[in-house]
Amino acid sequence: MIRHELRSRSSMNTQAKSTAPVANIAQALIRLMRPEQWTKNVFVLLPILFGHKLGVTVVPPALLAFACFCLLSSAIYCINDVFDAPADRLHPRKRLRPVASGVVGPSTAIAFAILLFVLAFSLSFLLPVRFRWIACVYVANNFGYFLLFKRLVILDVLIVAIGFVLRILAGCAAVSIVASSWIIVCGFSLAMLLGFGKRRLELTADRVTPAYRHALESYDEAKLDTLMAITSSLCLMSYMLYTVSPETVARHQTDNLVYSVPIVAYGIFRFLFKVREGGHDGPDELLLKDPVFSLIVLVWLIMVAAILAWPHFG
Repeated sequence: MIRHELRSRSSMNTQAKSTAPVANIAQALIRLMRPEQWTKNVFVLLPILFGHKLGVTVVPPALLAFACFCLLSSAIYCINDVFDAPADRLHPRKRLRPVASGVVGPSTAIAFAILLFVLAFSLSFLLPVRFRWIACVYVANNFGYFLLFKRLVILDVLIVAIGFVLRILAGCAAVSIVASSWIIVCGFSLAMLLGFGKRRLELTADRVTPAYRHALESYDEAKLDTLMAITSSLCLMSYMLYTVSPETVARHQTDNLVYSVPIVAYGIFRFLFKVREGGHDGPDELLLKDPVFSLIVLVWLIMVAAILAWPHFG
């Protein structure tokens, strides 16, 4: 009886040991995908709100486009982590990333990235061909970023901002609408503000060695504060001009979008204050963990949706 019980316990322990590494690898691969970064792909969904098409028919292709970009961005993160592993090991937190810490090998990360690319482009065949072309440009833009441009001051942020514009263009292509010049300008200026805000947080909160990110050698707090002041002004001004533009009024059949400007202004100014305070890993963490920002976004979305829908149902 005792021997049987000991054999049972031994087999249970062996089974637990054999399943533990599989579970750990699965968790590491999920971490490698960085699902917390998928919030950036919300830019793909903006055409639902600001396109001239309204109705439930635009929602499925927009959500499919969002899913494609989540897979694409995760695939790019996998490859990026392989290239960045030596530098990440110099970082106090990023050294714990799956590839940098050795939990996931480089070959496994590359194979997983290829799988994600295949899944993303397979889904893209359910969308217009223009979407796939933009997705290809988005991938090329990201490869250019982590192979070259991330080491070049200012260009590093501009390339990231272009990536956000490509998300907007892809969202427009998915629902078969033409992107207005205003949504491109507003999206690009907002992305630049977020990009320079990220550099400011990296510089002040992490205090990492310049070997971690070469572009940080050319940045300092004064320069980044100036760049953030310029881009925040550009962001707010472009949004204000967008709301009163004759093109916007004609497209949406309303001139009431201007009443959403104070909410946007408050959000931008609060972002500047919070970046100066530091203590966050990046803009995504700052925006998600601050309940006031969540309230600002919610109020803005409800207000804009109501303003745009009123001419059609009023």
